[in-house]
Amino acid sequence: MSKYNVPALEKSIAILNLIATPQKNYSVTEVHRELGISKTTVFSILKVLEEYDIVKKNDHGEYKIGVKLYELGMAYISEVDIVKVARSHLEKLMEITGYTVHLGVLDEGELLYVDKVEPNTFIRFSTYPGLRSEFHITSLGKVIAAYLDEDELNNIIAAKGLTKHTPNTITDLKEFKQVLLKIRERGYAIEDEEGEIGVKCLGAPVFNGRKVVASVSVVGHSSMLDVWNVDLINRLQNTAGNISKELGAQKINQDKF
Repeated sequence: MSKYNVPALEKSIAILNLIATPQKNYSVTEVHRELGISKTTVFSILKVLEEYDIVKKNDHGEYKIGVKLYELGMAYISEVDIVKVARSHLEKLMEITGYTVHLGVLDEGELLYVDKVEPNTFIRFSTYPGLRSEFHITSLGKVIAAYLDEDELNNIIAAKGLTKHTPNTITDLKEFKQVLLKIRERGYAIEDEEGEIGVKCLGAPVFNGRKVVASVSVVGHSSMLDVWNVDLINRLQNTAGNISKELGAQKINQDKF
């Protein structure tokens, strides 16, 4: 047993470990029953954790892990440095396919580009590391969105909307969720001139543990990139899979919305 005992902290850690279970959200009463901690203490701890965005309460009074804990987890990922891990894989994919390759993450409900590798051709795209985009108009964003839990997805859409950018942009929530289901079933996303006319891309998820932490895409002019090219899709998925392996990916839960 540890030499140092901080009861409130130990109870907080026990509560976080419990509600981190991905298959279930917990109410104050359920936490009390599972851990044997008084309801008053559970309520007080969760209230403080909620104020710091470490946990989040849904409309049913149930708690789940909040964005701040995810950010703390991302701090660990930054120690691993996902860009450094991914870079050689991105370069190899670009060299094999001849297409521009991106690496992206979800940040504050938006797609954030964190790396880009492009071939030495006359075709250039205006993307760059640090660029932000609405997540529903890119394959990078859609493939990450496909693995979010429904509450988080709904919250992002409620805050950001599904803005129309081209005639191909999906702006209907029900239709968008159906697309996300298909993405999870096949393991990759297609963006067919939804953000910009003349541009198509394919995206695949990158996992750390059991969570999607990033995505990889190939992008090209619509006249040159065939989004149904099986060989290209396989190469993209293999690249994302190889990056995931280096990050310690495990088999994921394929539950649908």
